[in-house]
Amino acid sequence: MESTREQVLRLVRGRREVTVAQLAEALELSPQAVRRHLDSLRADAYVDVRLERHAIGRPALSYFATERGEEGSGRTYLQLISRLLRHLEKSEAGEGAQRAVLDRVFAGIAEEVAADHAAEVRGVSLDERIAEASVALEREGIVDGWSKDGDVFQMVNGECPYLRLAEMSDAPCHADLQSIELLLRAQVEQTKRIVDGSPVCEYIVRQEPVEPGSRMQGAKPLPGSARGVPSPVSPSSAKQTDKSLS
Repeated sequence: MESTREQVLRLVRGRREVTVAQLAEALELSPQAVRRHLDSLRADAYVDVRLERHAIGRPALSYFATERGEEGSGRTYLQLISRLLRHLEKSEAGEGAQRAVLDRVFAGIAEEVAADHAAEVRGVSLDERIAEASVALEREGIVDGWSKDGDVFQMVNGECPYLRLAEMSDAPCHADLQSIELLLRAQVEQTKRIVDGSPVCEYIVRQEPVEPGSRMQGAKPLPGSARGVPSPVSPSSAKQTDKSLS
């Protein structure tokens, strides 16, 4: 089980920058308790801080993970992938060829993620599949909650599992989006990204009209599945909120 200090570090790593107030709200701690952990992490060089000035209001302190903080998380593989991306950018291949290589690699990753979880997402209705996919993709660090407003679904993730990579290329974000689409067999729109400064990554899925006599319009088979529409099961216990979309 994570200690409070480890939870603070994980949240700082998962968001590009975060304030004491945001951490206190997310962890349900007092600001004083959060500051103590941040001071300790900063003393150990796991996090650092910068002063953010705004046109209105007082300046705010924003905390971010240092290189040591990233390494200490067991994410040393990020260094290897980051170096691979940098060397690819320096290669003699043209920009279009470089992009094509990245697209093929991350498309393959998206298909593998979807195939790994295909057996867990077997619902007939979109509601069922979103609930099931949210549970499955939470273990991948892609989605950690969802909500519904009318015929519009919102899937969110409050921590980016590979923020540094997303800063270098949008290919990882596209791969996550593709994994969600493959599992849901529906069109998905990404409207917010942590790497762009949003507090969450947000995906919007709209209920498509179903033709009479058809169980689902435009169904596609999942990777590794021989059937277009899996057998129905009871809805998953995925974390769902009742709040309306903003």
